[in-house]
Amino acid sequence: MGKKKKKFEEIKPDMTPMIDVTFLLLIFFIVTLKFKVLEGRLDAALPKDRGTNTSEAEEIDKLDILMFVADPGELIPDGKSDHLKMFSGRRIRIEIGAQKWYYNPFDIADAENPIPDLTEFLKNPEWDRDETPVSLDARKGIVYGDVIVILDVVIREKYKKVSFAGTFEQD
Repeated sequence: MGKKKKKFEEIKPDMTPMIDVTFLLLIFFIVTLKFKVLEGRLDAALPKDRGTNTSEAEEIDKLDILMFVADPGELIPDGKSDHLKMFSGRRIRIEIGAQKWYYNPFDIADAENPIPDLTEFLKNPEWDRDETPVSLDARKGIVYGDVIVILDVVIREKYKKVSFAGTFEQD
């Protein structure tokens, strides 16, 4: 006598009630949700003991030192190494407002005072060395060594707030 094999029926659960419950929960949470109103509320560290001030702000004197390549010169081997090169005949133009100075970074005679005219200009007694901001803005073609010469002059004159600016110039 052989045994009869039982046929198993695959049970497919009805998903309709589960979907209904899911939508009911979704609707419940959407309806009971309270949105925070952030209009007109800005977190800022403003003084609480003062109102609006109608007086004009005092303009801060600042020094913007712009550096340009006046004459790129010629790139030649430095003689000490085959891989290193240096500029010959390179001239840099420095501008602060209407003042302009030119110097050749490789023809500096005095290492302590490489650009005497700029040093004299920065010695102006009306500028507070601790509070006057100085920004160095190196334009296209200026290399690291050119910026360092100017930075050394500014630091030697004891300016405290020195920053670097840069511009993206088109050819």
